[in-house]
Amino acid sequence: MHILSRLVAVLAGMAIVAGCATSTADRDRSMSTSTNSDQSELVATQERRIANLETNLRTRERELADARAATEMGGSTMGGTAMGGSSEVNGLFPPNPKAGECYARVIIPATYQTNSERVLKREAAERIEIIPAKYTTAEESRVVKEASTKLEVIPAQFETVTERVLVKPASTRLEVIPAQYETIEETVMVRPASKEVVEIPAVYETQTERVLDQPARTEWKRGTGIGTGKGVASSSAAQTIERFGDYKVLQTRVEDTGDLMCLVEIPATYRTIEKQVLVQPARTRAVESPAEYKTVKKTVLRNPAATREVVIPAEYRTVDVVKQVRPATTREVVIPAVYGEVAVTKLVTPASERRIPIPAEYTTVTHNKKVTDERTEWRPVLCEVNMTAGNVTALQSALNDTGCCRCGPNRNECQVDGVIGPCTLKAAQCYAEKNGLSSGDKYVTIEVIRGLGLKF
Repeated sequence: MHILSRLVAVLAGMAIVAGCATSTADRDRSMSTSTNSDQSELVATQERRIANLETNLRTRERELADARAATEMGGSTMGGTAMGGSSEVNGLFPPNPKAGECYARVIIPATYQTNSERVLKREAAERIEIIPAKYTTAEESRVVKEASTKLEVIPAQFETVTERVLVKPASTRLEVIPAQYETIEETVMVRPASKEVVEIPAVYETQTERVLDQPARTEWKRGTGIGTGKGVASSSAAQTIERFGDYKVLQTRVEDTGDLMCLVEIPATYRTIEKQVLVQPARTRAVESPAEYKTVKKTVLRNPAATREVVIPAEYRTVDVVKQVRPATTREVVIPAVYGEVAVTKLVTPASERRIPIPAEYTTVTHNKKVTDERTEWRPVLCEVNMTAGNVTALQSALNDTGCCRCGPNRNECQVDGVIGPCTLKAAQCYAEKNGLSSGDKYVTIEVIRGLGLKF
């Protein structure tokens, strides 16, 4: 019974906390519908994390139900199990809860330990320095100009004499005799002879031809009396009638009416027609056109241009002439070498190289090592008990100084209105993650309140 009473008390406290959490969660869920699209990814990550925690919570609830069933059945063995279950139940409720405070399972971030390690940045090497060669300048006597020889000219000797000299030698010149032309008449062909094919039309003649108009036939005609004229007729049938007008009578008969009928022979009639008869068919013949000539005048060369050679006699003149008495000669003169002091560069020390060792370089690398994993624990949180307008206003003002606010027109502030909203929750979670404090996307933990230096 003692165990059962403890379970009932625990369940009652759990119901109170769950009701508080549910109301807060409902309010937060209604506010989260107005979050911006850029926060959706972070919210989804937190929701997956909460879903995992809720799964663990349901597992603990099933274990609690099993413990309660074992307690109702009684028995020492079952009692032991219930006691064991009680130790499990303790993880489902905040340990040592205080009156007037709200608790929630919040995320305790993983802790990391910073380790420094000295690593090789650059291996040892060598640097080669070239030591240039050294030179010195000294004065030396050098040949400035080599010894040589030159030819010295001894001029010729001349004297002046009077002579008759040829000024202009005899020559010839060519004299041009112009060509002679005359005008003659010449018959030239204007158009050459040609052949033209002429078409001769066909020849027809009109001929008269007698053609049959109506062929010969026989016809019965009524007679008018005896005789051989046009109106011959007879009342006697035996009477012989040879002609009926211009027609020959072939047969006669008397009708019942007493009329004499004569079968006459009407000869054929002819008519004369004219028709065109081809006498000579159309043909062609070649007609030769004689060449046409024209008499023209033209200038022709009678005597071509020619040249003749005209002899021009030589011209002479008496002049004073300078004559050579002795020709010019040369002699070889030796020029000695010229020496002088010149600056000469001499090598003192040849170029060399020097190898300088470069020591290896090391650097210190800092890396973080995870000490504890992320977990959830019961921690006091801000709720209706202490979530007054004044406390929320102070929280929002403190968060504005942390640089974690991402709201407002410039997305750099939290609205100070005394109402917990998505922006305030995001800023509190950002501050907690920066400082390694417990956090949740739907709660503001008391650790965050204390970290901001607030007391409420």
